[in-house]
Formats: sequence, structure tokens, C-alpha cells
Amino acid sequence: MASGSEFSFLLFLSISFFFFFLASTNINVEAIIINSINPSLPPFTSLYMPIQKDNSTLQYHTTVEWGSEENYFDVVIDLGGEFLSLPCDTNNKSTTYSSIKCGSTKCTSTCKANDSCVVSFLNPFNETVLSGRLSEDGFAAVPSDGDRISRDSYLLTTSHHHNLIPFTCLDSSSLNGLAQGDMGRVSGIIGFGGTKMSFAKNLASSFQAPHRDKFAVCLPSTNVGLGVVFIGGGPYWFDPYWVNGSMEASKWLDYTPLSINTLGEYFIGVKSIKIDKRVVHFNTSLLSHEGKTGLGRTKISTSTPYTILHTSIYNAVVGGFVKSAAARNITRVAAVAKFGVCFNTKNVVWSKEGPRVPVIDLELEAGNGTRRNGVTWRIIGANSMVGVNKNVMCLGFIDGGSKATTSIGGLQLEDNLLEFDLNTSMLGFTSSFLPRETRCTTDRLFQPDD
Repeated sequence: MASGSEFSFLLFLSISFFFFFLASTNINVEAIIINSINPSLPPFTSLYMPIQKDNSTLQYHTTVEWGSEENYFDVVIDLGGEFLSLPCDTNNKSTTYSSIKCGSTKCTSTCKANDSCVVSFLNPFNETVLSGRLSEDGFAAVPSDGDRISRDSYLLTTSHHHNLIPFTCLDSSSLNGLAQGDMGRVSGIIGFGGTKMSFAKNLASSFQAPHRDKFAVCLPSTNVGLGVVFIGGGPYWFDPYWVNGSMEASKWLDYTPLSINTLGEYFIGVKSIKIDKRVVHFNTSLLSHEGKTGLGRTKISTSTPYTILHTSIYNAVVGGFVKSAAARNITRVAAVAKFGVCFNTKNVVWSKEGPRVPVIDLELEAGNGTRRNGVTWRIIGANSMVGVNKNVMCLGFIDGGSKATTSIGGLQLEDNLLEFDLNTSMLGFTSSFLPRETRCTTDRLFQPDD
């Protein structure tokens, strides 16, 4: 009788041969159900995508594999983006690729003379308008149980068109201003917005994930180590995972109502802002709900590296922060370009939470049956300050002008777990992981074991 390790090795060879056979004979297969990959292991509950930060552009990117010929691309994450957009040049071949035709139920946009369905949308990273051919194909996915990830990716190739994933084909020359990713590979854009074209929702449906309207994002704070997207729900395990299971992060989530506008962008309601527990006074109607547009509420965005505030809110926040910093004997210095207020680091104490500076609390609307009147999203020094050099650090908030939509940007989202539930219209959030002695860049274990 084979030992456990020998059996695992033989099973791995069998699975590898099976997929090689399918590929070599061009047989289309159904989407793999993630809970049946290996019945001897605890069930996989979600699909895993790694996230890496690009320090030059301050963008976050992941990798997708699509088509029958294993086309790989690094794609920049646009959390509220409507589409997955890829550079479909002539050297990218796939026998399972197809264009979505005009007149089909999937095409609600412009029709061209060649009968292809063309969509246009804004590239938020350089404010240009992109146009692409709406298409569909099979994609790979990596199953996970929130801690372990599968040793292999499993290619979705199917003749049933409802299992193909829609995306837009763009000319690579139009994708300017994006992080190049690993080894300088050409990038696309991956949108996780709340629309019927949502990559997360379509991928979860194709692989029959348990919660098809739910995904979670944990952005890394450096380019060393990988953050994570979980598509299909929790659990969400993060190091140190040996503390009696207490590092399963869904236990830390607070919930607030989530609004989604027609473009698929995500908004939450901020009731007030506090700095070191003192309320910041400004016209809170600037954060009130204005119908389905989401305007006036606070957007959650990965396309801006820092939080953007309406001018009147910005001035009030800066005033309160400077006052509290002075009480801590932190000295203000000349501002550095882009930032409106900077400080000398001389009297700043550093800890696992970053620089000990005034704490910013966003008081949010409570949701999901919470009995409290509100919940608090806490922004600590690691998520509020930007180091310019060893002597100067600046407040990582930007004055967006008198017409700006308040947006929580990348810096403030790093090392925070955000769970988007499109079924219940709720955002689950943890605030920073750092006080809990963990962060988004947890190493994932590979399974099955040898």
C-alpha cells in the first residue's frame, strides 16, 4: 500500500496528466467546482488572487491567465472599475475566445460596422477614455480555503457560453500610465465594480463559489510580499495563525451600508470625522447621499494613491490634525509638493502602528443588524502619513477642490481587510491589521501537500 506522501504524489501526477490530456486533445471541460478538487482536504471556499504594489506608480496589480494558450497579463486593480480590460494583440491566441456580437443580451453599448460590440470607459489612472471590443473567454482560477491555496491553477475552458468571462479587448498602445508589473509585462486593468460585467462575480459564478456576490480585498503596504483578493467569501486567515484561530479576520469585521452607482463604484456614508476623539466641524451635508449617483458620499478607490477631500472638509481636517500634532510636540514644517501639511519627524515616536501621530476616526453608518448608532474606521499613523525623507513626513490627504467627491485612497486602505457583499449591499471593514500584529502580506500555504 502506498504511503500518504506517495499517494499525494501519484494523485498530483494523475491530475497533471488529466489536464495535459484535455489540453492536447482540445476537449472543452466544464468549470471545476472548487469544493471537489480534493475531497480528503477541507473544502476550498474561495478563489485567490495575489496583489502586488508598484512603488513607482503607487498602483496595485494582480495577474490573470486567460484563454486556451495560457496568456498571462499583469493587470492594475481599479476597485470600482466596470470591466476587465486586456491588450488583445495578434500574438495572443486562444481557441476559446469569442467576440460578443451586437444585438446579444450581453451587448448594451455601441455597435460597429463589423458587428462587434464596443464599449467606452474612463481610465481613472490617467483620465483618458478607452474603447474596446467586448469579448469573452475562459480564465484560470486558484482555489483557496482562506489560508491554503491550490498548487495549480485550473483553466476554465467550456463550450457553454454562460461560463465564459466577459472582458474588453484593447490595443496595448492605449494602456499608458499603468504599472508594468513583474518583468515588465504589459498591463491591463481589472475592475471589481458592482456591475453585471464584474470580473469577481462572473468568475465566482463560473467556478460555483459558495458566495458569488462577495469578495474581499487586502492591499499590501510595500512591494515586498503579496496582498490578496478572495473571491467568493471567507474565511480569511492571516499570520500569526497559531493563536488559537483568533487570526481569522472575518471575526474583526464591522459593517456599514454600501452604495453602488450605475458605473459600479462603491460608496459609504461618513457621519463625522474625529481626530484624537475630537469632532472635526464641517458641513456634513457634503457627505450626504444623493440618489444613485453616489455623489456626496465617500468613494472607496484604488485608482487614487491618497484620500481626496472636498476643500472645506480638507481644511477642517488639516486644522484639527495640526492642532493635535502640536499638542504632541510634533512640529509643522514647509509643505512638500502634492501634500498640504508636513511635519518634522524629530519628536515622533514610532511603533508597530507606524508613527505615533493623531488618530483619525471615520464615524460610519452602522449596518448588518449592528445595534450601535455607528461604527468607526480608525486611520492610524501607518495609513495617514507619507515619509518624504528621514526628517520630514506629510499627511497623506489631498485637497481635491470645491467639486471633489471624497474618496478613500490606496494608502488608507493598505493592511485593512475590506469585504464587499453585493447581495446585502454591505461593506465589512477591519481598520488596520497592524495593532493586531499581522498585515495583508501573509504567506499562503500550498496544497495539496506532498
